[in-house]
Amino acid sequence: MIALNGFRRRVCRLRAFTLVELLTVIALIAMLAALLLPAFSRAEARTREATCATNLRSWGQAFYLYAHDCQGYLPHPDDQGRNTPPFTFDPRHPEHECGYVDVLPPMMGLRAWRDFPDGQKPAAGVWQCPAARPQPDSDYQRAFKPSSQGWHSYAMNSYLAHEFPYGLPFGARPQPSFLKLERCTRPARTLLLFEQTLDPRPGYGQAGGLDTAGCYTAEDPRALGERHPHRRAGLAGNVLYLDSHVGWREDLWNRAR
Repeated sequence: MIALNGFRRRVCRLRAFTLVELLTVIALIAMLAALLLPAFSRAEARTREATCATNLRSWGQAFYLYAHDCQGYLPHPDDQGRNTPPFTFDPRHPEHECGYVDVLPPMMGLRAWRDFPDGQKPAAGVWQCPAARPQPDSDYQRAFKPSSQGWHSYAMNSYLAHEFPYGLPFGARPQPSFLKLERCTRPARTLLLFEQTLDPRPGYGQAGGLDTAGCYTAEDPRALGERHPHRRAGLAGNVLYLDSHVGWREDLWNRAR
């Protein structure tokens, strides 16, 4: 019995670490973590960015399927959210019944945006960039509550259905409500869908008044000037072009270039 107890004491002495050794191991683990965490973060950001680009490609395919079925016409950029009151039928704007977020999702096996009741609006999948996060409801105007009404991190280029006078040259006639693809002469350089700001605070080239940021399905492309987080810095984001390819743009609305 005495011999056995002595053996146990020798084993315990062999297994024990000194305080210095323990602190050294902890320091080494901390150093490795500090080296590896940025790499993991970059890999995660690249994954989100790739997923975002895939989402836009899915929308691009749906746009072309729709155009094929509708004599070459694209759906309207805006949905019922632009109506007065919003999210109801407005006889003054029947074109808003053909907003892309309502007519394209069935082509992807999804429900139309308007078919999701408040509080159940999608916040993942093809609907939003996985890196996008809206601000708290209190940061937006009282009528817009992204937590229950949903939000759009993607926006269609509103100039593709420029039936409103803002932004048109003086004296120019408004364009049709629905763009026919054959009318576009430079589809590889024409923005179709892009990542829009969700931040209601003033940003680059903006004068504020963005308290509906992320509310609407279509915006002036200047909404790309404020970014939600990406691994790349600066004024940049994923863009779906009218010829259905997706690219990364770093020069939009950058006056220095």
